[in-house]
Amino acid sequence: MINLINDKTNFFTHLKAKEGLAKPLIISSPHSGTLLDHNLLTKRDNDIYSFDSMQDMYVNEFSNGLNEFGFTVLQSDISRIVIDLNRSIKEIDPEQINNLPSDIGINLSDKVRAGIGLIALKDASGNNIYNKKLDWLEVKSRINNYYLPWHNILRNEINNLLAKFNRVLIIDMHSMPSDTIYNNKLADFVIGNNFGNSSSALSKNILSRLIKSNGYTVSINDPYPGGYITKNYSSIDKNIQCIQLEIKKSLYMNEKNFTKNQNFDDFSLMLKQIISNFFYELDQSHQTI
Repeated sequence: MINLINDKTNFFTHLKAKEGLAKPLIISSPHSGTLLDHNLLTKRDNDIYSFDSMQDMYVNEFSNGLNEFGFTVLQSDISRIVIDLNRSIKEIDPEQINNLPSDIGINLSDKVRAGIGLIALKDASGNNIYNKKLDWLEVKSRINNYYLPWHNILRNEINNLLAKFNRVLIIDMHSMPSDTIYNNKLADFVIGNNFGNSSSALSKNILSRLIKSNGYTVSINDPYPGGYITKNYSSIDKNIQCIQLEIKKSLYMNEKNFTKNQNFDDFSLMLKQIISNFFYELDQSHQTI
């Protein structure tokens, strides 16, 4: 269900464990939000498929209730088309923004060149989202209202858990289409740990084994090694691990009409159990990183 951003809207859902039950695990879901502003909502009505295909649809629901396990959950309710929380604040296209200050740092990454940087300029079908350049004041407003608050919450949770437990594990949850743009079949799950730079091999191996034990296939870092959150917040030297977990959409939904599969609730429960078992098995290993 797509909704309109308004002054009373909650932009994020932040679920915390009850006092005394907290564990050093954070679940982030930055791409499952559905809130759009009025202009983008109008554009979506012209091509619902191309807009909604960009969402990590229903991923927020997979993390609902994980705070009852003692985990911290941070979900974005803002659509990634408004602003992409899994990008660097510098990933903007200066050619597409009017009145951009000269002292703004720019990272012309591959994502920016593809039109899916901090501000998405292309939809899932490759069509232009805007028919004119955005003004910097609009971009700055989105950064101040959505991007910075999200990352401040995430950073504070990491620091608080690190101070309490001397270690933190982040699972950054996403979903992916069943086929790539080259029609290559993907594994059911992709575990991204930035080619071993954002998590230990033990963490990756435990999660992979638990997923496979439920009958699913797993790929490691191919084709998704992890985005900005995985790369920016992980620090193995400081006992902060981050794993990006990509879930094939066809496992739980119809990718053409966006409806949930009949097994959705069972799949969601199974996924929660995998995450819970993953944490406790890793915890029992007494590994600090």
